[in-house]
Amino acid sequence: MTDDDADRPPAVRASDADREAVVARLQTALAEGRIDVDEFGERAAAAHGAVTTAELAGLVADLPGGTAAPAPAAAAVVGARAPERMTSLFGDVVLQGTTGLPQAVATVFGDIRLDLRGLRTSADRVELRLGAVFGDVDVVVDEGVEAELSGWTVFGDKRTQLAPVPRAAGTPLVVVSARTVFGDLRLRSLAPGEPAKRKWWG
Repeated sequence: MTDDDADRPPAVRASDADREAVVARLQTALAEGRIDVDEFGERAAAAHGAVTTAELAGLVADLPGGTAAPAPAAAAVVGARAPERMTSLFGDVVLQGTTGLPQAVATVFGDIRLDLRGLRTSADRVELRLGAVFGDVDVVVDEGVEAELSGWTVFGDKRTQLAPVPRAAGTPLVVVSARTVFGDLRLRSLAPGEPAKRKWWG
């Protein structure tokens, strides 16, 4: 053993929560366009195989907030406001709520389905950043809500289907910025009580 080895702090073995936290950070970076799908796949695979927290830290060192070792996962708090970001790996994110929406959602091998009908907010503008790899993005608003969809798809379709009705008083502008790889983007309006599951091009 050299003097350098003696001075080096012992490696800390990574937990499953540490690995999941890094994959979640990578998902966010993918949704924001900081890394591409190939980089995500390589880094996510390395994260799942990492043994120490130092290995995990190196995978996100070039990402915002990524220089430190992963922090332990926070426990859920009942009654707390929604997180600013939400991520999912091998699962869907389905939100049907009137308050407390996250600002950014990212999935890998899963869909994002947001039903914003009945949304209650004092804000004049609601912005959502959504990203899916091998999954679809589907956002539903009330008829009479003004909404905009921007973004791109790779091997997918993009479509806006809003009812041609006047804007309802007191409703916010909903701005959706979304990206999908091997998935579709859809922004549509439905009447209250109308089933959200229906054919894309119906």
